[in-house]
Amino acid sequence: MLRATFRSIHHNGPKVFMSTSVKATTENAANEKKFQHYKNLNALDTTDTQPSDWNEARPFEDLPGPKPTPIVGNLWRFVLPKIGDFYGLDFPDILRRIREQYGDISILKGLLSGRPMVLLFNPKDFETIYRNEGVWPIRVGLPSLDRYREMRKDAMPSFGMPQHQGEEWFKYRSMVNPILMQPRNSLQYADKMNLVADELVDNIKFLVEQNNGQMPKTFTNELHKWSLESIGVVTLDKHLGCLKRNLDKDSETQKLIDCALQLFQLIYKIDILPSMSKFMSTPNWKKLIQVLDFMLQTNLKYINQTLDKLETKKLDEDEKSSVLQKLLKLDRNIAVGMSLDMMIAGIDTTGRVLAGGLYYLSKNPEKQAELRKEAVALLKNKDTPITKETLAKASYLQAVVKEILRLAPIGVGNTRTTPKNVVIGGYQIPKGIDVLTCNLVLCTSDEYFSRGKEFIPERWIPSAPKELSTKNTNPFIFAPFGTGTRGCIGRRLATMELQIAILKIVRNFELEWPHEDMVFETKMFYGIARPLELHVKSVNQ
Repeated sequence: MLRATFRSIHHNGPKVFMSTSVKATTENAANEKKFQHYKNLNALDTTDTQPSDWNEARPFEDLPGPKPTPIVGNLWRFVLPKIGDFYGLDFPDILRRIREQYGDISILKGLLSGRPMVLLFNPKDFETIYRNEGVWPIRVGLPSLDRYREMRKDAMPSFGMPQHQGEEWFKYRSMVNPILMQPRNSLQYADKMNLVADELVDNIKFLVEQNNGQMPKTFTNELHKWSLESIGVVTLDKHLGCLKRNLDKDSETQKLIDCALQLFQLIYKIDILPSMSKFMSTPNWKKLIQVLDFMLQTNLKYINQTLDKLETKKLDEDEKSSVLQKLLKLDRNIAVGMSLDMMIAGIDTTGRVLAGGLYYLSKNPEKQAELRKEAVALLKNKDTPITKETLAKASYLQAVVKEILRLAPIGVGNTRTTPKNVVIGGYQIPKGIDVLTCNLVLCTSDEYFSRGKEFIPERWIPSAPKELSTKNTNPFIFAPFGTGTRGCIGRRLATMELQIAILKIVRNFELEWPHEDMVFETKMFYGIARPLELHVKSVNQ
């Protein structure tokens, strides 16, 4: 039934944008020409030839690392109390221990996936990986999403860009890059995101009054509502009403939030933890299908509402068109797929980073005060709108967001699969090997960032003292949105969302953290592991 519904929407919905736009036709032709060029390059890149220094390098089999045991491999190290040397440790701590024991390059074998993972801790090796990733970089996907995408491929062929590889990925990415990666296309949403941030501020004011200044244990749910509402104005051209007070737990918007959070919890249980879901239809797998189906159906409904509206009026000029309109002019299927991808990827992630950022600001009152000083200078009143011009002048805010992303990114590193034989760290790494650049370990290390575990936004300011400055830091270390052509396509929008929300919150409130230090953990994503029970009071000025 569901597949029939998807197929009906997919094939019978308005298609005027696929043929009526001359510019779209021209851009598609240009993309096809570019694709053919890179296809030819890729044919050269993915051969089995050996680099010139291959024979001087040590064999792949000599890579150091924890030795797997027969049958259970290295799994016992993670799951067995007392004897498992990684038991109870979060992933960044495991990586730090591996680095201490085995050095800047090692290998982790005997995992559930059956595929070994090479771990890198030297930024020069990070650079080697990216310089040799080829024109169609390969990033390991999630098996559960691959399986679901295969189930729905007839109805939703463009869904799941992060799972795409090779020619399929390049064709998709080359169409959406010019739209989502242009700063002017992101900045046009500053006004709408300002309104969303105002709604979040109003809700915080209400919570302050209701709880005598302390945020409830469920406060992060407000941040997820903010995140979903922000995504909605971009991907659906619609305010969803997520930040309405006393949102019904059975409402569509609350279900969307719940599904987005459940999604990655389920993926973690299915793909990361030991699970029979890889081999049979378990309760977790059935629940994952329900969650994804609800998210897809809901998004499709709103996208088609937008299509109906666009059919009845003349499209805006390109410089005024929304991101969704621009995507629709190029290809309706791409517009639907991109909207779904951004909705799935953006709720838990951006909300999680904002939560980490508010924690660090509350723990560092002097940095918070410095940001408020800038906020007051830029925003005369607490309800003064934030514009793209405001953001351009907010240099300390920009530094604050970078520092938040250094200490509290959503991922501990970035993965690639080698498309050809390459020498890394003096070892032969054959084609087809998964590699992880362990960025978070280096970002919090005094070796690369002075006082690396401290929250010091000044390090990102050009006039920073020499001992703090990041001017000479290897650019491949700080990569919260990835690097290269497979970097996060939504990074400009996500950064702007964070900047606007943080500036609005700090302009309106003083944040305090009268508790023990927050615990961070990795379960699919990195982030806070306990309720964000901030103490909040309104700013007088």
